[in-house]
Amino acid sequence: MKMKIYRMNENAELPTYATEGSAAFDIKSCFKRGDKLRAYNNWNKEVFITVKGVGQNPNSFQLPPDTRILIPTGLIFDVPDKHVLKMFIRSSVALKRGLVLANGTGIIDSDYVEQTYIMINNETDSLAVISDGERLAQCVLEKTQQVKISETKTQPNQKTDRDGGFGSTGVK
Repeated sequence: MKMKIYRMNENAELPTYATEGSAAFDIKSCFKRGDKLRAYNNWNKEVFITVKGVGQNPNSFQLPPDTRILIPTGLIFDVPDKHVLKMFIRSSVALKRGLVLANGTGIIDSDYVEQTYIMINNETDSLAVISDGERLAQCVLEKTQQVKISETKTQPNQKTDRDGGFGSTGVK
């Protein structure tokens, strides 16, 4: 299967699989000094973070704690019909840096034809430095199937020996 990708920024890097056994391909950030990136602070107020550079890297910025930001990829994915692109944080980014996808899993539908962003949340209590070209997320292309949704007036019957509700499948 093939998926076309449009680079809307000449500096954007096409995704790659890290190894032959990788299930997901890596997505990199794409921004430059002077860009204003849309973010939301812990009071849900929209703010803009300007890429001013940190240390010797002019194409980086600091993300405050409890702040969510849309990090551009410079890419538009042409997701095939009846497929979805699912985005996840890279495990090393979550473990070592405390950065997570703000919505858990990003969903890029087949009819979305705008730039893809990585929606990051800094869950730490310190500033996080984010640089252009970092591998922050990974994506998997999956087949989808829409279902017909209908209301029923009858509560579903129990189908297994499950006893209880949320979190009830554990050993007693």
